[in-house]
Amino acid sequence: MSRALLPAAVAAVAAGTTAVTRRIAPILLESPVDLPATRVLSVYIAGGRFVSFALVYGLLLGVTYRLGRTGDDSPDGGTVALATGLVAAVAYLVVTAGTLLWLGPQQGAITALLAVGSSVGVGVKLAVVAFAGLALGRSRRPATAADA
Repeated sequence: MSRALLPAAVAAVAAGTTAVTRRIAPILLESPVDLPATRVLSVYIAGGRFVSFALVYGLLLGVTYRLGRTGDDSPDGGTVALATGLVAAVAYLVVTAGTLLWLGPQQGAITALLAVGSSVGVGVKLAVVAFAGLALGRSRRPATAADA
Protein backbone atom coordinates (compact mmCIF):
# COMPACT_ATOMS: atom_id res chain seq x y z
CA MET A 1 0.00 0.00 0.00
CA SER A 2 1.27 3.44 -0.87
CA ARG A 3 2.07 5.73 2.03
CA ALA A 4 -0.26 8.31 0.49
CA LEU A 5 -3.22 5.98 1.05
CA LEU A 6 -2.48 5.54 4.75
CA PRO A 7 -4.23 8.78 5.85
CA ALA A 8 -7.34 7.77 3.90
CA ALA A 9 -7.40 4.36 5.58
CA VAL A 10 -7.00 5.94 9.02
CA ALA A 11 -9.72 8.47 8.16
CA ALA A 12 -12.11 5.66 7.21
CA VAL A 13 -11.63 4.04 10.62
CA ALA A 14 -11.99 7.39 12.40
CA ALA A 15 -15.13 8.28 10.43
CA GLY A 16 -16.72 4.90 11.09
CA THR A 17 -15.98 5.20 14.79
CA THR A 18 -17.39 8.72 14.86
CA ALA A 19 -20.58 7.54 13.14
CA VAL A 20 -21.12 4.79 15.70
CA THR A 21 -20.29 7.05 18.64
CA ARG A 22 -22.79 9.67 17.57
CA ARG A 23 -25.52 7.03 17.66
CA ILE A 24 -24.46 4.93 20.64
CA ALA A 25 -27.56 5.79 22.71
CA PRO A 26 -30.09 4.68 20.05
CA ILE A 27 -27.98 1.60 19.33
CA LEU A 28 -28.08 0.60 23.00
CA LEU A 29 -31.79 1.39 23.24
CA GLU A 30 -32.63 -0.77 20.21
CA SER A 31 -30.36 -3.69 21.11
CA PRO A 32 -31.82 -6.70 22.91
CA VAL A 33 -29.50 -6.35 25.91
CA ASP A 34 -30.66 -4.84 29.17
CA LEU A 35 -30.36 -1.08 29.26
CA PRO A 36 -27.52 0.23 31.36
CA ALA A 37 -28.09 2.89 33.97
CA THR A 38 -28.12 6.49 32.82
CA ARG A 39 -24.70 7.12 34.37
CA VAL A 40 -23.23 4.14 32.57
CA LEU A 41 -24.74 5.28 29.28
CA SER A 42 -23.16 8.70 29.82
CA VAL A 43 -19.80 7.05 30.42
CA TYR A 44 -20.18 5.01 27.22
CA ILE A 45 -20.97 8.14 25.24
CA ALA A 46 -18.09 10.11 26.74
CA GLY A 47 -15.71 7.19 26.19
CA GLY A 48 -16.79 6.89 22.56
CA ARG A 49 -16.24 10.59 21.99
CA PHE A 50 -12.78 10.32 23.50
CA VAL A 51 -11.94 7.40 21.20
CA SER A 52 -13.15 9.41 18.19
CA PHE A 53 -11.09 12.39 19.31
CA ALA A 54 -8.00 10.23 19.77
CA LEU A 55 -8.42 8.64 16.34
CA VAL A 56 -8.93 11.95 14.54
CA TYR A 57 -6.50 14.24 16.31
CA GLY A 58 -4.05 11.63 17.52
CA LEU A 59 -3.78 8.94 14.90
CA LEU A 60 -4.81 10.83 11.74
CA LEU A 61 -2.84 13.96 12.61
CA GLY A 62 0.14 11.81 13.59
CA VAL A 63 0.07 9.75 10.40
CA THR A 64 -0.19 12.80 8.17
CA TYR A 65 2.50 14.61 10.19
CA ARG A 66 4.82 11.65 9.66
CA LEU A 67 3.96 11.56 5.97
CA GLY A 68 4.72 15.26 5.70
CA ARG A 69 8.13 14.83 7.35
CA THR A 70 9.26 12.25 4.82
CA GLY A 71 11.44 13.17 1.86
CA ASP A 72 10.62 15.04 -1.33
CA ASP A 73 8.76 12.06 -2.80
CA SER A 74 5.78 12.72 -0.54
CA PRO A 75 2.52 13.40 -2.38
CA ASP A 76 0.82 16.76 -2.81
CA GLY A 77 -0.97 17.92 0.35
CA GLY A 78 -4.15 18.89 -1.47
CA THR A 79 -4.46 15.49 -3.11
CA VAL A 80 -3.97 13.62 0.15
CA ALA A 81 -6.41 15.91 1.98
CA LEU A 82 -9.04 15.53 -0.75
CA ALA A 83 -8.71 11.74 -0.81
CA THR A 84 -8.83 11.62 2.98
CA GLY A 85 -11.96 13.78 3.10
CA LEU A 86 -13.76 11.79 0.41
CA VAL A 87 -12.96 8.44 2.01
CA ALA A 88 -14.01 9.75 5.42
CA ALA A 89 -17.30 11.11 4.09
CA VAL A 90 -18.15 7.86 2.32
CA ALA A 91 -17.18 5.72 5.32
CA TYR A 92 -19.23 7.89 7.66
CA LEU A 93 -22.22 7.77 5.32
CA VAL A 94 -22.04 3.98 4.93
CA VAL A 95 -21.77 3.35 8.68
CA THR A 96 -24.54 5.87 9.40
CA ALA A 97 -26.82 4.34 6.77
CA GLY A 98 -26.17 0.86 8.14
CA THR A 99 -26.90 2.01 11.67
CA LEU A 100 -30.09 3.80 10.65
CA LEU A 101 -31.30 0.77 8.70
CA TRP A 102 -30.59 -1.45 11.68
CA LEU A 103 -32.39 0.93 14.04
CA GLY A 104 -35.45 0.85 11.84
CA PRO A 105 -36.34 1.40 8.21
CA GLN A 106 -38.93 4.01 9.21
CA GLN A 107 -36.26 6.71 9.18
CA GLY A 108 -37.52 9.55 6.99
CA ALA A 109 -36.07 11.77 4.31
CA ILE A 110 -35.05 14.39 6.87
CA THR A 111 -32.92 11.82 8.65
CA ALA A 112 -31.32 10.84 5.34
CA LEU A 113 -30.53 14.48 4.57
CA LEU A 114 -29.07 14.94 8.03
CA ALA A 115 -26.90 11.86 7.52
CA VAL A 116 -25.60 13.16 4.19
CA GLY A 117 -24.95 16.60 5.65
CA SER A 118 -23.11 15.25 8.67
CA SER A 119 -21.04 12.94 6.47
CA VAL A 120 -19.92 15.93 4.41
CA GLY A 121 -19.05 17.73 7.64
CA VAL A 122 -16.99 14.81 8.93
CA GLY A 123 -15.23 14.50 5.57
CA VAL A 124 -14.30 18.17 5.58
CA LYS A 125 -13.12 18.00 9.19
CA LEU A 126 -10.87 15.02 8.53
CA ALA A 127 -9.55 16.57 5.31
CA VAL A 128 -8.59 19.70 7.24
CA VAL A 129 -6.88 17.61 9.91
CA ALA A 130 -4.97 15.68 7.22
CA PHE A 131 -3.91 18.87 5.46
CA ALA A 132 -2.81 20.42 8.76
CA GLY A 133 -0.76 17.34 9.62
CA LEU A 134 0.95 17.35 6.24
CA ALA A 135 1.70 21.07 6.46
CA LEU A 136 3.06 20.76 9.98
CA GLY A 137 5.20 17.79 9.00
CA ARG A 138 6.59 19.62 5.98
CA SER A 139 7.43 22.67 8.07
CA ARG A 140 9.36 20.48 10.50
CA ARG A 141 11.39 18.61 7.88
CA PRO A 142 15.06 18.36 8.70
CA ALA A 143 17.26 20.57 6.53
CA THR A 144 19.07 18.86 3.66
CA ALA A 145 22.00 19.85 1.49
CA ALA A 146 19.57 20.87 -1.28
CA ASP A 147 17.99 23.43 1.06
CA ALA A 148 21.24 25.33 1.55
